[in-house]
Amino acid sequence: MKTITKAVISSALLFTTGYAVANDYKTTIEYRHEYRDGNKKHSDRVKAFIDTGNNIGFELDARYNNDGENEMFNDMSMNGSELSIFYYDKLGENAVGLLGASLDFNPNGLVYVPYARLNYSFDNGFRVQGRYKWKLWDYSQDGTDGESYHSKIQQLDGWFGYKTGNWDFEYSFEYWKEMEDNAQAQFDNDATNYLHNVRFMYSINTKSGALWRPFLELGDVSVNNFTDDRQLRARVGIKYTW
Repeated sequence: MKTITKAVISSALLFTTGYAVANDYKTTIEYRHEYRDGNKKHSDRVKAFIDTGNNIGFELDARYNNDGENEMFNDMSMNGSELSIFYYDKLGENAVGLLGASLDFNPNGLVYVPYARLNYSFDNGFRVQGRYKWKLWDYSQDGTDGESYHSKIQQLDGWFGYKTGNWDFEYSFEYWKEMEDNAQAQFDNDATNYLHNVRFMYSINTKSGALWRPFLELGDVSVNNFTDDRQLRARVGIKYTW
């Protein structure tokens, strides 16, 4: 069976599983394609978001790599999947708090990701969101001192958005730090790394009540762990909500 066929089947099974545990309150499916101009690599991601309507939500995703430089949909291989379960509640007129945890299944093993998030929306269309999370690896890696270690990363994420009519604009910033002393570098031979990202999204409402939201993202991300080189990360995708 060709790799791309396996990818499609895996995605379909992921979405079917997600839908089975949800009611009809809200379901969103997202697909996005990514290209990084520094390493010339393409990748893809499919994601399902389910809101049960009872203050509990689920997110499921699957990630795929494309082998070779400047190759799209070529020898695709699954690069991991993630399941997130969270509880949310209103903390005020415009504020929502969220507590959750993810299980990130990657080719090397499992990563546990507990997190807390706060969303605040202003009446004029602006919004701010913040998230704090840990990433805890359950598999050992080779440390800089020759001893093995289990990676522990703390991360802070922030989003600043504005919605006007059918348009939505968002800037996000992520900063993280490896907490293990003998761990591998994250960026420029240091324990920290960061990224910037901007997103442009347009909403299309259908007569049936479904919502289509195509989007474009442009990000500034590191090329590797050992130099200060940065690269452009471009993404195009679409969200479908019913």
